[in-house]
Amino acid sequence: MQRAVKVLFVCYGAGHVEMCLPVLRALRSAQPACETVLLALTTAFAVARNAGESPLGYRDFVDGPDGDRALAYGHELLAGHPQHPQVAPEESAAYLGFNFLDWVDAHGEVSAWQRWHASGRQGFLPVQFFAKLLRRIQPDVVVTTNSPRSEQAAIEAAAGLGIPSLSMVDLFALPGDPYLQRRVHANLITVLVEFSRANLRAAGVDPGRIAVTGNPALDSLALPSAIEEGWRWRESRGWRRDANVVLWAGHKEPADAQPVAWAGTGLAAAVQQRLMQWVEADNRAHLAVRYHPNEWNQFVPPPSHPRVHWSQPDRELLQPVLMAADTVVVQATTVGMQAHAAGKRLLCLAFSPLVRRTGIDYGALGLGGSVASLDALVPALRRNAGPSTGRSRSDVRPAAPQIAAMIVELARRRTVA
Repeated sequence: MQRAVKVLFVCYGAGHVEMCLPVLRALRSAQPACETVLLALTTAFAVARNAGESPLGYRDFVDGPDGDRALAYGHELLAGHPQHPQVAPEESAAYLGFNFLDWVDAHGEVSAWQRWHASGRQGFLPVQFFAKLLRRIQPDVVVTTNSPRSEQAAIEAAAGLGIPSLSMVDLFALPGDPYLQRRVHANLITVLVEFSRANLRAAGVDPGRIAVTGNPALDSLALPSAIEEGWRWRESRGWRRDANVVLWAGHKEPADAQPVAWAGTGLAAAVQQRLMQWVEADNRAHLAVRYHPNEWNQFVPPPSHPRVHWSQPDRELLQPVLMAADTVVVQATTVGMQAHAAGKRLLCLAFSPLVRRTGIDYGALGLGGSVASLDALVPALRRNAGPSTGRSRSDVRPAAPQIAAMIVELARRRTVA
């Protein structure tokens, strides 16, 4: 009987592990089912555990021949290193120790300490650690996202051992993204949109390696259950189904933004004021205001109003609020991608200094509409009036099944070769 395809996932936290989880599930649901191993690093470990997975960490490999040496270095490094509250000290010690040991074995201890003092953990690239790990696990395919350090080391180690690999790029791979400059890329790279593929091609990546699939972390936003979540959120606030609900998902602008009045919280405050005026002038208008989770407490909440909701990220998840909206207004935030995936009308503030600086104008990217000036915002909302909360997303192909099929095909090609 032929053994199941074994796939190793290596990922860090935040949105990167969220990209991997749907693909893991799709592989296990495949016919025949694949065996999956998840190495969830730093904050990704807790996310994976909370999602029902049984992830591994660096500390699961201290039983090998290098374990004692790695832990000795790791505890020494950890003594002067900030500890994240969501990461176990044992994991931090193993993570730091194995990465540092790669330097020691490759360059000697003196050079390793020089590297540590020059770059800290940002300089880690533990290719030799991952070569040993891959020989131990013996996966048929290695899967990562576009994160650096351990994820990239896994790709390079796989390439050295002849194991095929796949990387999932979360967003746009904009010019200047360090990912574009890497000397070793996965055999197959999945990207969000055509714009992302164009950026990779312009950087010299072989177009035959690139596939536009979307981001699997966004797949759930097109499900009927997500749409129902939006209706329930409206009902909890007493907002009617035929209300015109706008979500303003804002963030700070650069400190050196021009005009100066729009630097920091200035532009967002001006947008909020215009939206409040729109609510006052239109009895059907309803507004949810939500700022970036790392910045929201630096903004002044809108005045209390029965048709205005102040969404606090420390008390309320984004998804219900997003799904309750008909139209989402953004600058350069990734909430724009989530809104697009959910089938919402998307308006991007093209006059935002950060949008101009980064090129993340969702209107120019064909994913929404562009608002050319602050004065044009309310007219744009009036042109886009009407409910979209229950709009079907049958036009969207989920990313996870597509990527899972590509992984299986990579394994099949390796077996045939």
